[in-house]
Amino acid sequence: MDSQNVENIEILTPHSTGQFAKLDAKLSAILEKMDQQSKLTEELIKKVDRQTTELVALRSEVASIKTKVCGEMTRARAYLPLQPFNQLEEFLQFEQTLQDEGVMKNIILDLVKSSEVSCEKFVRSSWRLLLTDEVARQCSWRGTDAKKCVRGFRITLAIRTAFKQRFALEDAEFDRVTQKFFQYPQDRLSKAQKLVASKKKKLETSIDLED
Repeated sequence: MDSQNVENIEILTPHSTGQFAKLDAKLSAILEKMDQQSKLTEELIKKVDRQTTELVALRSEVASIKTKVCGEMTRARAYLPLQPFNQLEEFLQFEQTLQDEGVMKNIILDLVKSSEVSCEKFVRSSWRLLLTDEVARQCSWRGTDAKKCVRGFRITLAIRTAFKQRFALEDAEFDRVTQKFFQYPQDRLSKAQKLVASKKKKLETSIDLED
Protein backbone atom coordinates (compact mmCIF):
# COMPACT_ATOMS: atom_id res chain seq x y z
CA MET A 1 0.00 0.00 0.00
CA ASP A 2 1.48 3.39 -1.00
CA SER A 3 1.77 6.36 1.33
CA GLN A 4 -1.08 8.32 -0.36
CA ASN A 5 -3.63 5.57 0.35
CA VAL A 6 -2.48 5.33 3.93
CA GLU A 7 -3.00 9.04 4.37
CA ASN A 8 -6.51 8.79 2.89
CA ILE A 9 -7.39 6.01 5.30
CA GLU A 10 -6.07 7.97 8.22
CA ILE A 11 -8.08 11.00 7.12
CA LEU A 12 -11.36 9.13 6.40
CA THR A 13 -11.40 6.82 9.40
CA PRO A 14 -12.42 9.38 12.08
CA HIS A 15 -15.20 10.70 9.82
CA SER A 16 -16.46 7.21 9.08
CA THR A 17 -16.39 6.29 12.75
CA GLY A 18 -18.62 9.26 13.57
CA GLN A 19 -21.15 8.26 10.91
CA PHE A 20 -21.24 4.68 12.17
CA ALA A 21 -21.79 5.96 15.70
CA LYS A 22 -24.75 8.06 14.56
CA LEU A 23 -26.20 5.18 12.57
CA ASP A 24 -25.70 2.87 15.51
CA ALA A 25 -27.48 5.33 17.79
CA LYS A 26 -30.38 5.64 15.36
CA LEU A 27 -30.56 1.89 14.99
CA SER A 28 -30.56 1.47 18.76
CA ALA A 29 -33.34 4.03 19.06
CA ILE A 30 -35.38 2.25 16.39
CA LEU A 31 -34.83 -1.12 18.07
CA GLU A 32 -35.84 0.38 21.41
CA LYS A 33 -39.04 1.76 19.91
CA MET A 34 -39.75 -1.58 18.27
CA ASP A 35 -39.22 -3.27 21.62
CA GLN A 36 -41.59 -0.82 23.28
CA GLN A 37 -44.17 -1.42 20.54
CA SER A 38 -43.73 -5.16 20.97
CA LYS A 39 -44.33 -4.88 24.72
CA LEU A 40 -47.34 -2.65 24.12
CA THR A 41 -48.73 -5.15 21.62
CA GLU A 42 -48.26 -7.95 24.13
CA GLU A 43 -50.12 -5.95 26.78
CA LEU A 44 -52.96 -5.26 24.35
CA ILE A 45 -53.15 -8.94 23.43
CA LYS A 46 -53.31 -9.84 27.13
CA LYS A 47 -56.09 -7.29 27.68
CA VAL A 48 -58.03 -8.62 24.68
CA ASP A 49 -57.60 -12.16 25.98
CA ARG A 50 -58.88 -11.13 29.43
CA GLN A 51 -61.83 -9.29 27.91
CA THR A 52 -62.60 -12.26 25.69
CA THR A 53 -62.53 -14.56 28.70
CA GLU A 54 -64.79 -12.17 30.65
CA LEU A 55 -67.16 -11.92 27.67
CA VAL A 56 -67.40 -15.69 27.37
CA ALA A 57 -68.08 -15.94 31.11
CA LEU A 58 -70.70 -13.18 30.86
CA ARG A 59 -72.42 -14.89 27.95
CA SER A 60 -72.43 -18.13 29.88
CA GLU A 61 -73.95 -16.38 32.90
CA VAL A 62 -76.61 -14.68 30.75
CA ALA A 63 -77.44 -18.01 29.11
CA SER A 64 -77.76 -19.59 32.55
CA ILE A 65 -80.06 -16.82 33.78
CA LYS A 66 -82.10 -16.98 30.57
CA THR A 67 -82.49 -20.74 30.94
CA LYS A 68 -83.56 -20.30 34.55
CA VAL A 69 -86.06 -17.56 33.72
CA CYS A 70 -87.48 -19.42 30.74
CA GLY A 71 -87.75 -22.49 32.91
CA GLU A 72 -89.72 -20.55 35.52
CA MET A 73 -92.00 -19.13 32.83
CA THR A 74 -92.57 -22.63 31.45
CA ARG A 75 -93.48 -23.93 34.88
CA ALA A 76 -95.81 -20.94 35.38
CA ARG A 77 -97.64 -21.80 32.18
CA ALA A 78 -98.26 -25.29 33.51
CA TYR A 79 -101.21 -23.83 35.46
CA LEU A 80 -101.87 -20.38 34.06
CA PRO A 81 -103.38 -20.33 30.54
CA LEU A 82 -100.95 -19.95 27.65
CA GLN A 83 -103.24 -17.23 26.30
CA PRO A 84 -105.93 -15.20 28.10
CA PHE A 85 -109.39 -16.69 27.70
CA ASN A 86 -111.41 -15.05 24.94
CA GLN A 87 -114.63 -16.94 25.71
CA LEU A 88 -116.56 -16.57 28.96
CA GLU A 89 -117.37 -20.30 29.04
CA GLU A 90 -113.67 -21.20 28.92
CA PHE A 91 -112.91 -18.76 31.72
CA LEU A 92 -115.67 -20.24 33.87
CA GLN A 93 -114.35 -23.75 33.23
CA PHE A 94 -110.91 -22.61 34.37
CA GLU A 95 -112.52 -21.09 37.46
CA GLN A 96 -113.93 -24.51 38.31
CA THR A 97 -110.45 -26.09 38.28
CA LEU A 98 -109.49 -23.83 41.19
CA GLN A 99 -111.82 -25.78 43.47
CA ASP A 100 -108.87 -28.15 43.70
CA GLU A 101 -106.66 -26.79 46.49
CA GLY A 102 -103.51 -28.10 44.81
CA VAL A 103 -104.29 -26.20 41.61
CA MET A 104 -105.19 -23.13 43.65
CA LYS A 105 -101.84 -23.14 45.46
CA ASN A 106 -99.91 -23.53 42.20
CA ILE A 107 -101.81 -20.69 40.56
CA ILE A 108 -100.97 -18.44 43.53
CA LEU A 109 -97.29 -19.40 43.29
CA ASP A 110 -97.28 -18.63 39.57
CA LEU A 111 -98.95 -15.26 40.08
CA VAL A 112 -96.44 -14.27 42.77
CA LYS A 113 -93.64 -14.70 40.18
CA SER A 114 -94.87 -11.65 38.27
CA SER A 115 -92.10 -9.15 37.55
CA GLU A 116 -94.39 -6.16 38.12
CA VAL A 117 -93.18 -3.87 40.92
CA SER A 118 -96.25 -1.63 41.02
CA CYS A 119 -99.23 -2.98 42.94
CA GLU A 120 -101.71 -1.63 40.36
CA LYS A 121 -99.79 -3.10 37.42
CA PHE A 122 -99.51 -6.38 39.30
CA VAL A 123 -103.29 -6.65 39.65
CA ARG A 124 -104.03 -5.55 36.07
CA SER A 125 -101.39 -7.80 34.51
CA SER A 126 -102.65 -10.76 36.57
CA TRP A 127 -106.15 -10.31 35.19
CA ARG A 128 -104.81 -9.82 31.65
CA LEU A 129 -103.03 -13.17 31.92
CA LEU A 130 -106.40 -14.79 32.46
CA LEU A 131 -108.98 -13.04 30.31
CA THR A 132 -109.37 -10.61 27.42
CA ASP A 133 -111.41 -7.41 27.55
CA GLU A 134 -114.08 -9.27 25.59
CA VAL A 135 -114.56 -11.58 28.57
CA ALA A 136 -113.97 -8.81 31.14
CA ARG A 137 -116.90 -6.80 29.75
CA GLN A 138 -119.16 -9.75 30.54
CA CYS A 139 -118.14 -9.58 34.21
CA SER A 140 -118.23 -6.99 36.98
CA TRP A 141 -117.18 -6.66 40.60
CA ARG A 142 -120.63 -7.12 42.10
CA GLY A 143 -122.37 -8.72 39.13
CA THR A 144 -125.65 -7.90 37.40
CA ASP A 145 -128.34 -9.86 35.63
CA ALA A 146 -126.18 -9.77 32.49
CA LYS A 147 -122.71 -9.93 34.06
CA LYS A 148 -120.90 -12.46 36.21
CA CYS A 149 -119.84 -11.41 39.70
CA VAL A 150 -116.07 -11.84 40.03
CA ARG A 151 -115.88 -10.77 43.68
CA GLY A 152 -116.52 -14.31 44.92
CA PHE A 153 -114.51 -16.15 42.27
CA ARG A 154 -111.69 -18.46 43.34
CA ILE A 155 -109.37 -16.79 40.82
CA THR A 156 -110.10 -13.46 42.50
CA LEU A 157 -109.07 -14.98 45.81
CA ALA A 158 -105.91 -16.37 44.17
CA ILE A 159 -104.89 -12.99 42.78
CA ARG A 160 -105.74 -11.30 46.08
CA THR A 161 -103.60 -13.82 47.99
CA ALA A 162 -100.65 -13.34 45.62
CA PHE A 163 -101.15 -9.57 45.88
CA LYS A 164 -100.94 -9.66 49.68
CA GLN A 165 -97.82 -11.83 49.55
CA ARG A 166 -96.10 -9.35 47.24
CA PHE A 167 -97.30 -6.06 48.75
CA ALA A 168 -97.95 -5.00 52.34
CA LEU A 169 -101.27 -3.36 51.43
CA GLU A 170 -104.85 -3.68 52.55
CA ASP A 171 -107.57 -5.57 50.66
CA ALA A 172 -109.18 -2.24 49.80
CA GLU A 173 -106.37 -1.39 47.40
CA PHE A 174 -106.77 -4.71 45.58
CA ASP A 175 -110.54 -4.21 45.43
CA ARG A 176 -110.17 -0.68 44.03
CA VAL A 177 -107.84 -1.73 41.17
CA THR A 178 -109.90 -4.81 40.30
CA GLN A 179 -113.19 -2.86 40.28
CA LYS A 180 -111.62 -0.30 37.94
CA PHE A 181 -110.31 -3.06 35.65
CA PHE A 182 -113.80 -4.52 35.21
CA GLN A 183 -115.42 -1.10 34.96
CA TYR A 184 -113.81 -0.01 31.67
CA PRO A 185 -113.22 -3.04 29.39
CA GLN A 186 -115.59 -1.64 26.76
CA ASP A 187 -113.58 1.59 26.64
CA ARG A 188 -110.39 -0.39 26.14
CA LEU A 189 -112.01 -2.41 23.37
CA SER A 190 -113.20 0.76 21.65
CA LYS A 191 -109.74 2.33 21.83
CA ALA A 192 -108.19 -0.85 20.43
CA GLN A 193 -110.68 -0.92 17.56
CA LYS A 194 -110.00 2.72 16.74
CA LEU A 195 -106.27 2.07 16.77
CA VAL A 196 -106.65 -0.88 14.40
CA ALA A 197 -108.87 1.19 12.09
CA SER A 198 -106.35 4.04 12.12
CA LYS A 199 -103.45 1.73 11.26
CA LYS A 200 -105.50 0.11 8.50
CA LYS A 201 -106.32 3.52 7.02
CA LYS A 202 -102.65 4.56 7.09
CA LEU A 203 -101.67 1.30 5.40
CA GLU A 204 -104.28 1.77 2.65
CA THR A 205 -103.14 5.37 2.11
CA SER A 206 -99.52 4.21 1.86
CA ILE A 207 -100.46 1.59 -0.74
CA ASP A 208 -102.43 4.17 -2.78
CA LEU A 209 -99.44 6.53 -2.80
CA GLU A 210 -97.14 3.77 -4.02
CA ASP A 211 -99.54 2.99 -6.88
